[in-house]
Amino acid sequence: MPGPYVTIDLEKIEKNTRTVVSWCEKAGISIFGVTKGTCGMPQVARAMLRGGVKGLGESRLENIRRLRESGIEAPVMLLRSPPLSLIDEVVRSVDISLNSELAVIRELSRVAERMGRIHDIILMIDLGDLREGIWPNDLVPTVERILDLPGIRIAGLGTNLTCFGAIIPTEVNLGQLADLASTVRERFELDLTYISGGNSSSLPLLLSGGVPKGINHLRIGEAILQGGRDTFLDKPRAELDRDVFLLSGELLEVKTKPSMPIGVSGVDAFGGRPVFKDIGERLRGIVNIGREDANIEGLLPVTPGVTVLGASSDHLILDVSDADPEPKVGDKVNFHMSYGALLAAMTSEYVEKVPMYDRHAATPASRVSIFAEAPLLSALHNHTLDGRLANIGYHVDLTPAVAADQITAALERRATPLIFGHDHRASFTGMTALAQELEAFGLIWFDSVASALPQPAGAEVESQSVLYRALGLGRGDGALTPKLSPENVVLIGLRETAPEEVELLTSSPVRIFTIADIDALGMREVMRQAVQIASAGMQGFHVSYNAAVTDIPGYLPGSGGITIRETHQAMEAIHQSKAMRAMDVTGLDPKAETRLASVIVHFALSAFGKRIL
Repeated sequence: MPGPYVTIDLEKIEKNTRTVVSWCEKAGISIFGVTKGTCGMPQVARAMLRGGVKGLGESRLENIRRLRESGIEAPVMLLRSPPLSLIDEVVRSVDISLNSELAVIRELSRVAERMGRIHDIILMIDLGDLREGIWPNDLVPTVERILDLPGIRIAGLGTNLTCFGAIIPTEVNLGQLADLASTVRERFELDLTYISGGNSSSLPLLLSGGVPKGINHLRIGEAILQGGRDTFLDKPRAELDRDVFLLSGELLEVKTKPSMPIGVSGVDAFGGRPVFKDIGERLRGIVNIGREDANIEGLLPVTPGVTVLGASSDHLILDVSDADPEPKVGDKVNFHMSYGALLAAMTSEYVEKVPMYDRHAATPASRVSIFAEAPLLSALHNHTLDGRLANIGYHVDLTPAVAADQITAALERRATPLIFGHDHRASFTGMTALAQELEAFGLIWFDSVASALPQPAGAEVESQSVLYRALGLGRGDGALTPKLSPENVVLIGLRETAPEEVELLTSSPVRIFTIADIDALGMREVMRQAVQIASAGMQGFHVSYNAAVTDIPGYLPGSGGITIRETHQAMEAIHQSKAMRAMDVTGLDPKAETRLASVIVHFALSAFGKRIL
């Protein structure tokens, strides 16, 4: 990877979530997992949901859009006070919002009534941290005014501590919240669902048994994402894994230099006056991480003997004198991060994010299950596909049909399905089977068209609407989200789009490499990016190849598609990734001339590892 990057261990996030959920359940407390530290990354959200959270907390509408576009339908709580300018979107996309201003609540009421909805709010109480919140003495009159507003339901009370004033949750201040909830319940006969006692900073009080009765909800981010690195500063919890995120950079320079700068000292690029201590000449390293990438003060070198000295906007300066072995240019240097450093790194567009999810991801290279529509069997037999696969080391079985339940059974046998169909309806069947077997998978789609034409809800899936249906672009039935998220879908070789598809595709997170992109970047780079996108945080990916994407001389002349060699290069990259879980091949005509069928079969063989030597 050319720049700094963050790897994210999703299984550790799931493990931390299960631990925190278990702690809270014993106290009768449910939790929402807070994803804002990862900018609403859908893979992180799914890991939290697998770990048992009841919903998700987010502070930015952009991140909530990202979650919804990825097919995540869990309840979402807006943690940031809703802005008046975006109330319509809040009501449309958010299930619960945290509120403290009557003017905002009145606008929520107006918009919710216009939309025919009921919007849930949690009234935030300021218990001394002096961030957002209604002052306790003003709570009762505020509730009285809200109860007259249509379209609004007071779903609970909450508070926020430690974020601004660093006020620690105690039995006293959380007890005050519980007492206020009792007052509101009794006086107004309200059924308050959530009495939300804060964030990860409330966990030490919970584990000591000090959370007052009546607190039934927490909003947890740092303890799940960072393993409580900032929450449990003095006494780390062995049950939580602190090594979920790893920031990596590359050493650009390693030289022995004086420890004191030479010349007249002024202010640095950020207006500060750095202080240095003369400890003689030291071995110093420069890494391609700067203040544009992370909060430098929150970086914790993983390697013993490495010390952070400071940074400019683009470079991180280290003392590596005591590192063993001595580092050299090109080496990777890894860092754990404080929550502030994590936020900065995840927000920076210059830092690549690499979510990793390995559970059941390894696909044995020993078995291939071929599924083919009956009219295509003769073409496969003529080119002895099963025998060729056997020659490169696979055990092969063949089924003369394309059915989701049979493909699922093959996946359960730890086989890689290879599906042959006339059109993309076979692709949809294969992806449906994959969605039944895996928790999350990506898609690499080779075709000249996107197959994202709108289709009426309830209709049988049509070839030209397969992606539209699979990604739920029209909110129709049959969507494979969130198992298949648009963020993990890559289209390669696109050269035709219908007007109805353009807006759908350009407004979605789907990554598209047109023929022009392939010309500019080259197939090697396209496939590097495609494999990374399709496998990021997934248990592997599905490959869909349609013959129309390739310019095959004599058969699809002048199509402007990718070349035969580029197609083989792409398939070879897929095999090298070891992440392909299933493949479909479409566009093979049962009456196709022998050489054309042979070329297409050889593309499939390249995806399964056939090499010249």
